Amino acid sequence: MAMKTSHGAYAEFNHSGYAKLRGSLIRKSAKGSEVQRDFLRAVSHTSSFLEYIGEALESQDGIELEPLAEKMSESEFANPPSDTEQRLYDSWQGLTPRIACRPSFWARITYRHIEAGRIESSYLAANGGGTSAGAQRIDVALAANGDDATRLLDTCVRTVLRRLGGLPEARGNRSVYVNCPLARAWWREKLVSEVTEGESDDFKFDVRAVVHSESQQYWEDLVTFVVSRNSVFGSTEVRNLLIRGLARVLREDPDSPVGTPDVLKRVCRSVSSIQASFELSIVPEPDLEAMLRDVVQSAAQQQEETAT
Repeated sequence: MAMKTSHGAYAEFNHSGYAKLRGSLIRKSAKGSEVQRDFLRAVSHTSSFLEYIGEALESQDGIELEPLAEKMSESEFANPPSDTEQRLYDSWQGLTPRIACRPSFWARITYRHIEAGRIESSYLAANGGGTSAGAQRIDVALAANGDDATRLLDTCVRTVLRRLGGLPEARGNRSVYVNCPLARAWWREKLVSEVTEGESDDFKFDVRAVVHSESQQYWEDLVTFVVSRNSVFGSTEVRNLLIRGLARVLREDPDSPVGTPDVLKRVCRSVSSIQASFELSIVPEPDLEAMLRDVVQSAAQQQEETAT
């Protein structure tokens, strides 16, 4: 059973060592090189990958989080079902945001799942495209020649690193929240837990429908605006009321345009603009809730008018 704590250090890969490894694999001179080929050859077989990482990285001692009990298919790892994400968060809810935004921590957690036989290392290369299976995608990249090889090897390596623990060098801090499946699952459920504190299970279901949008771009935009350290909102109260408002609209009308990335961006930018004028967190909650509801409805109406 996973250990729960609100303090103390967690086991993770050495931060600087892991950053150095990522850099060696994605620097310009590495594109299409034997360095990338060797890495992908290792990723294609779990035993080879465990040996590669074991030799390349040192782990910092700390609390070891137990991997999920169930073995995951490739598709389940890429996009864990909601109930899997709930179990994951329940087991690891002692994590703090300071730890849970670190690529070196999530890379270690993903490695532990591979080591425990919960997932195969080749799953890390899957991208959901035409050659979605990770093992197939690696084979295609390794068999390519010329410019195709350079491009395919590099993109495949970057996918592996994103899935392993995020790739901040290419995508900034949001890569951890968006690209690493286990980290994304934890952050989604953390957001649901905070937004729905004291609410019914039915309402939690409504909020999960927001954070589990079929559009990855929708979650990425939520991360950019309300989760990451660069959040445009000055308080969790404002954030929570906004997401509750989105959930209520989508419950009443699942086809509402507020479920699209374009309208979400419009809503968040409107709230950010208001926040720049005065401090929303000091507005009484009923007034703030009404204000945010108006912002959401106005953005949806503008989108509908634009569409027609």
